[in-house]
Amino acid sequence: MTSPALAAVLWDMDGTLVDTEPYWMAAETPLVERFGGTWSHEQALGMVGLALEDSAGLLQNAGVPWSVDEIIAYLTDEVLRQLATVGVPFRPGAYELLADLRAAGVKTGLVTMSMRRMALTVADLIDFTAFDVVVAGDDVERPKPFPDPYLQAAAALGVDIADTVAIEDSPNGLRSAIASGAVSLGVPHMVSLEGVGGRAAVAQPLRTHHLRPPRAARRAHPHPPRRDADHPMSETPHLSGPFRVGDRVQLTGPKGRMHTITLREAGELHTHNGVLKHELLVGQPDGSVVTNSSGHDYLAVRPLLRDFVMSMPRGAAIVYPKDAAQILAQADIFPGATVVEAGVGSGALSLWLLRAIGPAGRLLSFERREEFAEVARANVETFHGEAPATWEVVVGDLVQSLPDAVEPASVDRVVLDMLAPWECIDAVADALTPGGVVLCYIATATQLSRVAEYIRATGLFTEPDASETMVRGWHVEGLAVRPDHRMVAHTGFLITARRLAPGAIPPEVKRRASKSSYGDEDVELWTPGAVGDREITDKNLRKRVREAQKSAEGVRQSVAGAASEDTGSTA
Repeated sequence: MTSPALAAVLWDMDGTLVDTEPYWMAAETPLVERFGGTWSHEQALGMVGLALEDSAGLLQNAGVPWSVDEIIAYLTDEVLRQLATVGVPFRPGAYELLADLRAAGVKTGLVTMSMRRMALTVADLIDFTAFDVVVAGDDVERPKPFPDPYLQAAAALGVDIADTVAIEDSPNGLRSAIASGAVSLGVPHMVSLEGVGGRAAVAQPLRTHHLRPPRAARRAHPHPPRRDADHPMSETPHLSGPFRVGDRVQLTGPKGRMHTITLREAGELHTHNGVLKHELLVGQPDGSVVTNSSGHDYLAVRPLLRDFVMSMPRGAAIVYPKDAAQILAQADIFPGATVVEAGVGSGALSLWLLRAIGPAGRLLSFERREEFAEVARANVETFHGEAPATWEVVVGDLVQSLPDAVEPASVDRVVLDMLAPWECIDAVADALTPGGVVLCYIATATQLSRVAEYIRATGLFTEPDASETMVRGWHVEGLAVRPDHRMVAHTGFLITARRLAPGAIPPEVKRRASKSSYGDEDVELWTPGAVGDREITDKNLRKRVREAQKSAEGVRQSVAGAASEDTGSTA
């Protein structure tokens, strides 16, 4: 296996590189049981190595009344949620072997029947640039056991399939590798590989001695390449105008599949449809169409802020774009406003607020947890290319810190995204200018009731106004016009009120008598912790901090490099 003819190593993902098969099983069982069916361990094992479309068909046969696409989306979301919580569960020896191969300069590819967004998430969670190409289930016409996935990976890498080694753990995967002509290595995990036959070796368990690069190559490349070292950004991202090095670009190619890249000197995008050189995009206007090496056209546009928010590293749950839009509208965030935000989370709402207040405004964000504040700072710096001069993050409690941070009656708008916003209303009332708006973003109906009653009881605000936003997409194609089967429904409630002038008494509002008495125990029963909301672990949070800071550090280096180049050219 140490022959110099080794051109590339092609990895299966689930069960071979990472031990995610239990994650899939944990998602399948409750889905079937939700609709009154039963799902045995033997049935789950029968899904190992199948294409997701085939797996969805088996779940439909077990009583799940959803479409194939809906089942695939649900299973993928559930596995990604578990990955985000637990991290990447590498199979024994897989990480070490992959790192050795990369250090030796051997090309590698990830060949999986999982969805591409799932495969890219796993690849991104690895702490070095692990793969030169990724071929996923939605990239191929014919899945495993057909040879197409491995043939496409070899073509994208520019190597002869006969000079590659494919590593698989399932019968279908191993049959695909053998049929492609790759030297095939079977690593049984949850199912037996007996009877597969063909040109394949079986190793159990996988250890680095089964496939190691030549010793001289390992000495020449002692460490795997790092993302930030291999791919430094050259300039601060631009939000308009022609594409330049350092800009993020969203490419939509054949069949509507999207890839988001950062333009780099001599950069290339490799897919099974060919190679697209970054230099073809540099200088082109936003909204251009470019053609790759195989003649496939790609639409190139800058990703929107909502695209960045949905894909950035998260420490805490984000405010989704549908709610952010309503917050900007209902709180009337305007250019030049002084805005206080409490509960900065991962910085998603901060990005929207910064855009709305413009260069003349001021955003003061309060966050109790330093880890969340670090993630937010790094995400905002990544998007803007630097820390905005209009933004300040204060780590601490709003009630204690706000009086020292602002003058009384000097704040135009306050946005509270926290568990108990009523605890901050008095401090907010002192800080708000007459006519200013306070907006609370909360999760449960009981919290909504409590904060509304507290605002009323102060006598310092107008009658509070509460709402929630649900977004339903529509399928529009010719005369086929119908609502989408899935929608973004409840994520939270918004409640707003305006600060009255000192001494002002609003007209009395007549309302029906209602049950408004409650105790702390009533509220506690409906807090997110009591109803079982998952909290991010400290280990996972530290990882999110590292990811966000690494992204921000790349932008800082790019800005410094661009500045030094400008200085040199001026001299």
